[in-house]
Amino acid sequence: MVKVLAALISTSAIAKGFCDSIKFHPDTFPFQSDWWFADGNFAWNNRTWLEKTIFSFVSDGWHCFDAVRIVSLLVIAALLIVEVKFKKDDVIPKQAKYDNNKLLAVIGLTILAYTYHGIIFTLTYWIL
Repeated sequence: MVKVLAALISTSAIAKGFCDSIKFHPDTFPFQSDWWFADGNFAWNNRTWLEKTIFSFVSDGWHCFDAVRIVSLLVIAALLIVEVKFKKDDVIPKQAKYDNNKLLAVIGLTILAYTYHGIIFTLTYWIL
């Protein structure tokens, strides 16, 4: 469990590094295309309603890595809530697998929390 949490925290930190690099150091960012920087066809005013709301995580590089960061943190929260544990199979002792019910609970909690996060963000954005 500690290794999974460390991997998720690292993923979140790496994604945040990508976001900050795109935002604050675009000239040194290793990938140079319109998608990464939300320019040209990927500019905000060229996006559909779906790309601006529900599917914003695929609209440009910054939003993609921001979604990765948020999902990583929400999976950590879901794992801690559900306390997913590995169980060893007697038939294949070296292979660990998840308890399916707990795994589904983690996935469901993550989706629910991401949706809640998106709703609260959108409401705050509209109000401000």
